Amino acid sequence: MSRELKTVLVVVVLAAMSWALTGCDGGTVLLTKDDEVQIGKEAAAEFDKEHRVDRTSDLARRISNIGQRVAARTDPPDYPYSFTLVREDTVNAFAMPGGYIYMYEGLIDELNNDTDAIAWVMGHEITHIQQRHSAKRIERAIGASVLIDIVLGRETAGQIAGVVAGLALQDYGRDQEFTADRLGLKWTAQAGYDPTAAIFVLQTFQRLQGDEPSDLEVFFMTHPGNNDRINHVKRVLDEFDYSGQHYSAK
Repeated sequence: MSRELKTVLVVVVLAAMSWALTGCDGGTVLLTKDDEVQIGKEAAAEFDKEHRVDRTSDLARRISNIGQRVAARTDPPDYPYSFTLVREDTVNAFAMPGGYIYMYEGLIDELNNDTDAIAWVMGHEITHIQQRHSAKRIERAIGASVLIDIVLGRETAGQIAGVVAGLALQDYGRDQEFTADRLGLKWTAQAGYDPTAAIFVLQTFQRLQGDEPSDLEVFFMTHPGNNDRINHVKRVLDEFDYSGQHYSAK
């Protein structure tokens, strides 16, 4: 690449970065999807080293099958999604960029191993990837200089894997959570699961927050609060005319 072309590219990246980092949920994402997948792969490998991941047990295969069934209904399903069970007593689930989703056994237990509830959690996390929320958060976290190095090939995905692994355990913003709730309902219903299980999931977290707030992990934090999210989910269920075990659309 010529010096002149590199200079132009850096100017373009900086201009786009100023828009991407304004906090606008619909801002430009400069990382390519290939970059996302590679960064997620590296970050997932780092996470796997430190945690009790399970991809072979009956429960792990069941979790993966549910996730893949929901992921197939996304629009479009253009990430190589993988769904991994974490054998730890933690109430959590999260998405790495590029399609890597983890669900803790502690969360599954709190949800009574309910298939529809698991499916909606997967739909929620899939949406964070499908809408590129993770990519936007990475760009905000790593800063313009590192992003330019990635664009120009001077920085590799592996060099920021640790940062990404840490970001995965942080909460998203209000608008992104509402989007993930809404589209998660859609993907769940289209995959043949009961989307009203979202009410059960959020009520479960509401109960846990009230009983043991110190034990509630980052997943589904009060940003927005559970009451707001339950009300929002009910409005979406009414809009889509979805009824089921946990709610009847008006």
